[in-house]
Amino acid sequence: MEAAASAIRPTPCPLSSLASGMEATLSQSARMVAAHVAASLPDAHTLLATLPPGALEGSPDNYTRHLVYADPYERFSVMVLVWRPGQHSQVHGHRTWCAYRVLHGTLSERHYRWNPENRTATQVGAVTREVGDTFSVPAGLQHIHALGNDSNAVAVSLHIYGVDQDRIATGVNMLVDTIVS
Repeated sequence: MEAAASAIRPTPCPLSSLASGMEATLSQSARMVAAHVAASLPDAHTLLATLPPGALEGSPDNYTRHLVYADPYERFSVMVLVWRPGQHSQVHGHRTWCAYRVLHGTLSERHYRWNPENRTATQVGAVTREVGDTFSVPAGLQHIHALGNDSNAVAVSLHIYGVDQDRIATGVNMLVDTIVS
């Protein structure tokens, strides 16, 4: 009987300490990125006034992304996103770290929790992001969200992604299935 009981106990993973440490380091790194973005960017009015021509153009079909800076060493890219009323991203996690700041208007952000057993996400909260709000997340599925514009006015946000400009279309978002609760 003793052998059967020990057979069903999970064996600790020899890499669990490494995994926990990496998770903490990546979370700390995301907070450091957000703090640096918040400290380094000028105020929203100044930043909006210095954007290249066309960077504030939107589309009636979907939110619009405009590349405004590409790191010459291919470490990160900076995009301006223009959100017309009612436009939203799909629910997603991230293949890379990312940070964003609201420059104009308000954005709604819905938060989701990942369930690795059934590989779906369930909404667990929401927050409104206003001008000046800055947020950053590490790569992975621990911060799944969807952004959107629930207001009646255009919203603009600046996003920084840890990928080269050539990988923005495929190297940033990990779309996930959701469960409506």
